Amino acid sequence: MVIRWLMLSSWLLVNLFTFATQAEESLVVLSGNTPVFSEFQDDGTVNGYSVDYARAILNAAGIEAEVTPLPFARLIERMKLGERLIATGIGRTAERENNFYWLAPLTANVIGIYGPKPVNIEALTNQNKTLSISVMRGDYRAQLGREYAQFNMVEYNTWGQAIGAVLKGRVDAVFFSEFGMDVICKQKHLDCTSLSRRHTHNIQYSYIAMPKTKANKVIADRLTKTARAFAQTPAFDKLVQRWLPTLTEISADANEIEGVIALGRIEKDENNVSKPWVITKLEPLFSERSRRGKLKGYAVELVQSILRQADLSTEILTAPWQRIFVESAMKPDVLVFSLARTPEREDAFHWITPITQNAYSVFVRADYQGSATSLEELPKGSRIAVLKGDFRQELVKAAGHLDVPMDTWAEVVMQLTNGHADYLFLSDGGTNIICDGLDDACEGFKKLFTYQKATTYLAMSKQGSDQTLLNKLKFAADTFKQSEDYRLLYTKWLNTYSKKTSLNMFEQNGVIVLGKLE
Repeated sequence: MVIRWLMLSSWLLVNLFTFATQAEESLVVLSGNTPVFSEFQDDGTVNGYSVDYARAILNAAGIEAEVTPLPFARLIERMKLGERLIATGIGRTAERENNFYWLAPLTANVIGIYGPKPVNIEALTNQNKTLSISVMRGDYRAQLGREYAQFNMVEYNTWGQAIGAVLKGRVDAVFFSEFGMDVICKQKHLDCTSLSRRHTHNIQYSYIAMPKTKANKVIADRLTKTARAFAQTPAFDKLVQRWLPTLTEISADANEIEGVIALGRIEKDENNVSKPWVITKLEPLFSERSRRGKLKGYAVELVQSILRQADLSTEILTAPWQRIFVESAMKPDVLVFSLARTPEREDAFHWITPITQNAYSVFVRADYQGSATSLEELPKGSRIAVLKGDFRQELVKAAGHLDVPMDTWAEVVMQLTNGHADYLFLSDGGTNIICDGLDDACEGFKKLFTYQKATTYLAMSKQGSDQTLLNKLKFAADTFKQSEDYRLLYTKWLNTYSKKTSLNMFEQNGVIVLGKLE
């Protein structure tokens, strides 16, 4: 651990030295007034988790932070100008997706409608009625609220005013977050005991963001990479531990998950109806998109077939592993595939049915002269390329090595090819599949040792999930895998894969086995 810390510190020092030799840089950091995350002080300074995080990232990149407090509505207007600056606490919405570079995730927050009376969206629609909903001016929830035909949005200058309007009966409810309600009601000494969450919209993510312009692309890429590296350092852990106690004093559900501060939890709705979410991480061959954007692959069709067998009609969503783990920790009834079943995850999920089986191994370049049979036998502080958010990333760090995380497996493989990593931690099947699409990039790779045999699953989040739904899905999976439709499904995809990769695959006891398992 000490060696890892020294290597990471050295990385930061090298970056600081590199950028110090260039012209001195500074960057404006816009920050709205948000309790705990960004609080305006009487002397004009700003304190809070988001501000400290932004400062730390800029410092690691050799850039001086010029923190500028602004009311949130003005902050958003300033961001629209496309200047060379960054801002904290920007909600990542579909409307904003292409307007910003999303440098680093800050929070995952449960948002919804809070008021004194129940809110029934379906009944409002049937009765052709609407509700007046308050929100802070310029906040992303103002736009989200307008997407509900049943809501009339009323904007106020502060969240205190928006909540106060509900308490005084001027509006029916407020569109806010669990944590936000707790902190504003306490700060403003408001009696909010009559207000509770009456409708859950979703989990919303906030980011440190930068206006998306051609002029900003280079520095945005640089800051994104710096943020990823910083999130793996002890300095980031120290930052989280500094602010987490303050957050948990306000909301017991506050927690850090995969580098994101998670606030709140989504429970079942008022009618206790389970609405499962189905999420996958795009993986070559098994879960990927066609040229038209449609999900395809053996794992996708298998899960779709199980859902049909269970008489469930649910869209399959895609997300990075980081977001998948946050969603599954905060929501009940989240279905995830294809998730490797590991001892660390055993108690966090219900394991419905296996999908693939593979051997996970460590690979090196052909000219490598050393030998090892385990991660612990590798030289301490070795650079090991892994997929960001994958379980192998934690194994690498636990063994005292430096993880080199990337967003896609192709990028992971290239780290070994380009000499940016000493080792590659991948599966035998994955290496074969990825390398088939990279021409000669993997020429001369060889396996150093096999770490373990592992199986991926369709799994279900555990906290608060519906046991009846779980039993239904397990029965559906078992029933489908005993059918002729299942045989036709895996036969079709094995024939397709045999034309795309040299990797040997076969079906065995309801599982697609990749390669020869030792």
